[in-house]
Amino acid sequence: MTAYYPSEATFTESSTTYSMSNKKPDKGYSEDSTFDMIPFESQAGYESRRLRSRRAKRRYTIRYTNVNGYYMNAVRNFYNARYGNFEAFIFNLEHLNQSGTVGVRFDGPLNIQNVLDGSSSEKNKQIYNISFTLQEVFI
Repeated sequence: MTAYYPSEATFTESSTTYSMSNKKPDKGYSEDSTFDMIPFESQAGYESRRLRSRRAKRRYTIRYTNVNGYYMNAVRNFYNARYGNFEAFIFNLEHLNQSGTVGVRFDGPLNIQNVLDGSSSEKNKQIYNISFTLQEVFI
């Protein structure tokens, strides 16, 4: 079963559900695009290249700042449910104000930085910065 981000990145506590669908990347995002190719170099030094696919693979780096502990747990739970970069999922590009969806997986670690440590019992008083990278895959 394929998961969807951000709609399935949720955290529930005391019958209140916190969803990442409500949180846009406030520091923006970056998008890189590369074409996968196979290089060949002959013994004489000539080089030729062949494309594996005519479709570029995209990579998204997404950053959220000043989110409380409820939203941090929503992202962490979604990341852990995918076993980090093991399992692919569907990323809704409307989260980035684009149209469509794309198959992705996490690429690298989930970076969580504690900015303000409020009361340990109240997650809404703990403030975090979160960043991660998504690599496009063909599902």
